[in-house]
Amino acid sequence: MDFGEVISKAWKVTWKFKVLWVFGILASCGTRSGGSFNFNGSYQTGGNNFPGSTPSLPPGILNWFNQFARSFDNPQFVWEFAAAIIAVVCVIVIVEYVLGTIGRIGLIKGVWDADGGAEKLNFGSLWSQSMPFFWRVFWMSLLVGLPFLILVLVIAAGFVLTLIPMLNNNAAGMGFLTLLPVLCVLACIIFILAVLVGFILRMAENAVVIENQTILGGFQRGWDVLVRNLGPILIIWLITAAIGLVAGIVIALPLLIVLIPLVFAFIANENSVNFSLTPWIITFVGIICIYIPISWIANGILMTYIQSVWTLTYLRLTKPKTEPQPPIPLPTNA
Repeated sequence: MDFGEVISKAWKVTWKFKVLWVFGILASCGTRSGGSFNFNGSYQTGGNNFPGSTPSLPPGILNWFNQFARSFDNPQFVWEFAAAIIAVVCVIVIVEYVLGTIGRIGLIKGVWDADGGAEKLNFGSLWSQSMPFFWRVFWMSLLVGLPFLILVLVIAAGFVLTLIPMLNNNAAGMGFLTLLPVLCVLACIIFILAVLVGFILRMAENAVVIENQTILGGFQRGWDVLVRNLGPILIIWLITAAIGLVAGIVIALPLLIVLIPLVFAFIANENSVNFSLTPWIITFVGIICIYIPISWIANGILMTYIQSVWTLTYLRLTKPKTEPQPPIPLPTNA
């Protein structure tokens, strides 16, 4: 396979057919990592302020935070709050999963059409043509992702349940340290297995959209393509992983640069009673609100390019371009 042709053609498709960026933004929904909330457990219920130095926030906002933190003294509120958080997270995950599936299908279909010589791609047409493949790709991704999620959760739960009793036992703690190499090896095995299964899933999704395969047929086709072309697929994976890493750092760099003054502002707030942190927080939040749409577009372009590389890879591996045959020599007269 001509890797240079695939890499350059993917960028030409990404830049020429900007309608694919919309599907790239949708596809990136399924790859976002979630955040977490952290509440300070040392809050004193009888006080009126948070522990440590008092933030320089407006009194109304500060009182609201204090009342909200005191609500956690009520066990019923804790359960209701936890249930609400879990429900919201589940809804967000489902919505992102659905949008991500539609985005990947639209990208595969669009890149396939572009590689076939299409001069223009229409969003509505791609959307309608993607819908017949939605449930097949949706269930394929779920069948692959759900077992890994359960496995990771079981291992994490076992790790925590094993670690907690050892925290108060030095001998058990030393025994746990001897198990760290085993855990590292297990983590490496799971990572390699996840990468290989990811290869099969990528090829299977392309098989479903491009060759109209069933779910089982798509998995079989993906396995066949992987076994026959493991070397080229590994090279493409390394290339796309490097591109994704560099592009991700570039996309996140502006926020990191903006975050540095805010960190210094927090440090100054810890050492200066009269220092006001509110303008810095407002500025930081404002910049984030402005930059979020920019980061969405940038991630959409990145996702479009990476999916273009994988779709073109599938097309080249399953339908390689035929080399021009030499002309048949004319018979010579004796």
